[in-house]
Amino acid sequence: MVLAGFARLAVAFLAALLFAQAPDALAQTRTIGLSLPLSGNASGLAQQFLAGAELALEKLAKGRDVQLVAVDDGCDGAIATLAAQDLQTAGADLVTGFLCNEAVAPSASLFKESGVPLLVAGARSHQLLKDAEKEEWNIFRIAPDDRMAADAAFRELSVRWAGIPWAVIDDGTVYGRTLADELRVRMEEAGHPPAFADNFRPAQSTQAGTIRRLQRAGVSAAFVAGEADDVAILWTNARDFDSKVEIAGGEALEALQWSPGALQVPDGLLAILQADPALLPPARAIAGELAAAGLSPEPYVLLGYASIEIALAALGATPAETVSRLQDGSFETVTGTVSFDATGQNARNPYSLHVWRDGRFTEVSENGQ
Repeated sequence: MVLAGFARLAVAFLAALLFAQAPDALAQTRTIGLSLPLSGNASGLAQQFLAGAELALEKLAKGRDVQLVAVDDGCDGAIATLAAQDLQTAGADLVTGFLCNEAVAPSASLFKESGVPLLVAGARSHQLLKDAEKEEWNIFRIAPDDRMAADAAFRELSVRWAGIPWAVIDDGTVYGRTLADELRVRMEEAGHPPAFADNFRPAQSTQAGTIRRLQRAGVSAAFVAGEADDVAILWTNARDFDSKVEIAGGEALEALQWSPGALQVPDGLLAILQADPALLPPARAIAGELAAAGLSPEPYVLLGYASIEIALAALGATPAETVSRLQDGSFETVTGTVSFDATGQNARNPYSLHVWRDGRFTEVSENGQ
């Protein structure tokens, strides 16, 4: 009985000692999980994201005991399930990354019970946040919804093309048809339906036939939902035929800037694009830090940096507190100000109208066009 009493006292004393010495350290040790496609076709982007995240943690943690744990989700649901389990075992307090749609649901389902929030940096599926509402997942998304490009196209072109006949044409792909249909529906609802709708055959050396059809339709402007090379050929053919039709395209046109024939594309082509984050003042402010770390201001480097900026600002003592901070907060990042609406979506639409000048796209507002 005496030995048992001493044993109980010893256990109680040891527990009290551990509680007195360790709780602050334990309470301050936080883990930010990174779910990234470290293998597969998107591994290069994942490595850029990871480099930006690591630099942000190094620069911004300011003595806080925070660690990053990166796992490979492979942009695959089955692999992502195993990756999520690894993050749960690591005790992740918040998980970010998620460059692919397929990687999100496994983590969202696994962390639902604990309430650990997911900060989605890259996955854009419109359905994702609808599923999150239905399943009561704690998802907050930095990346734009995949319908925001059409929203911006309507916002910009409904004003620019007000009162003139316009056309919408697409390349027959899922991307092209979806973008064209979304813009057409918005314009029809606003009482400005297209005067002509058509499609074209992609990957051709000329689009002269499409230009002739536009001329016969008598339109003054056309939105072309297709890949960069196809839209560039169509625009070049329009100038060759001395057509006055104004042509605008979607985000696929971003690739035009790296095309071998970019400098031969005539000025004036319009596109609905996101602004280059490297040109934003917050990103320029850390250019020296990036250079010192051997990093270029690539979009995914900056996205990784911004994700950690938000994560560090939002981390609370409990998952519920972290969720509350994400819901109510406004976060200044290298990619701009981020705040989340009631659905968990980044409230800022990053798309705007750009114009092609001297081999690159710049925002129309900068050109006064």
